[in-house]
Amino acid sequence: MSAHDPRTVTAHDQAETHRYRVHYPDHAPREDDPHYKLFEEYRRRTRPTARCAMTIRYDTAAHCSDGLELHHAAVEFAVANEVDLNLVTKDFPEVHDTESFERWLESGESQLVWLCTHHHRGSAGVHVVSAADWAAAQYAPGFLQ
Repeated sequence: MSAHDPRTVTAHDQAETHRYRVHYPDHAPREDDPHYKLFEEYRRRTRPTARCAMTIRYDTAAHCSDGLELHHAAVEFAVANEVDLNLVTKDFPEVHDTESFERWLESGESQLVWLCTHHHRGSAGVHVVSAADWAAAQYAPGFLQ
């Protein structure tokens, strides 16, 4: 639509509030998981050159905060006990059984993503906003404020 179209909706900000309940199954602390060392190895190996994935995407650090954290992009450790492995293997061919899933969960290039604290757990973070809003922010840098 063009700006001269009478049907054009003018630019606007909209406050959103989302409330829902998530279920985390029983799980051991991550530090007790034998694959946790892979996570720490991945962190040590990649941290020296790490940048927030959103900084890389936008080619600017304007929207980022200090501090980098590793985000489990597809499956959080706390939910691993309830995933349907068949569904995971459809999207991630490097996963083909329980052992490869557990290794991938804590060290997979397609699973672990560096994010600044703002884009990880902050007001515009992947753990805070809806999936639809996070997806939109991938292509519209000013969408989440």
